[in-house]
Amino acid sequence: MSGVPAGRIPAPYAAPGRRAVQVTLVAAGGFSLFRYGLDRPVAATYALFAAVALGGLSRIPGTGRQRAVVVLRLIPVGWLLVVVGTYLSVRTWSAVVGMLVVGFALAFSAVGGPRPAGAAPGLQLLYILPSFPPYDPGQLGDRLLGTTTGMALLVLAEALLFPERTPPPYRARAAHAAAVAARCTTLLAAPPYTLSRAEIRTAREAGHRLRSLTVPEADRPAGPGVRDRALSHTGLATRALLSRLPRLSAMSGAASGR
Repeated sequence: MSGVPAGRIPAPYAAPGRRAVQVTLVAAGGFSLFRYGLDRPVAATYALFAAVALGGLSRIPGTGRQRAVVVLRLIPVGWLLVVVGTYLSVRTWSAVVGMLVVGFALAFSAVGGPRPAGAAPGLQLLYILPSFPPYDPGQLGDRLLGTTTGMALLVLAEALLFPERTPPPYRARAAHAAAVAARCTTLLAAPPYTLSRAEIRTAREAGHRLRSLTVPEADRPAGPGVRDRALSHTGLATRALLSRLPRLSAMSGAASGR
């Protein structure tokens, strides 16, 4: 590729490359451990598919450590889906009803924010996998063991392999923008009632950093909870204030120049 220094991976390909290496190592490691080390093929299959489901099919936003926390919290959900899928798969009608209920529940979980929405496709695979033969509830122990191991290895890989720089959280951006707005308001309350070009530029940059397009997806206050709604309203109000302060400065400057 022209224009790319030798030995360096272009930014658009770096993240997919890291994810591919992580999923490959975890899937191969978990499968080999159970299949060739412990001779437990069922656990090997579930360890492999758990890594592929949550690491490859899911699109959980954030840095590696942020994704690791999400996957760690989803381990009990993975157990529930494997258990439900195992017992409902013994009858076709129950497996179909379960697919409808689980599919709706996982799709509806997207209202919780980008992280639950990103994990939903992989979690659905954990329900689908037990629906393939053999339909044997007696294998549940190995299935849970493999699922747990695959997800735990993925947590370790996300947290330890290819560490990424953690961006400032949204609350820090909002606090900085509010401080800039307070400083600008103080300057406008005293003669000469105007802002310098540097202050106007700082105010615009602080407001721009609160725009959704400039905030990493994992840090956007997009959930339905009180905390996310409060952060969203704070950011919107601060952005509106920062966009109006330069206009007030221009009006003050025009008035003083008469």
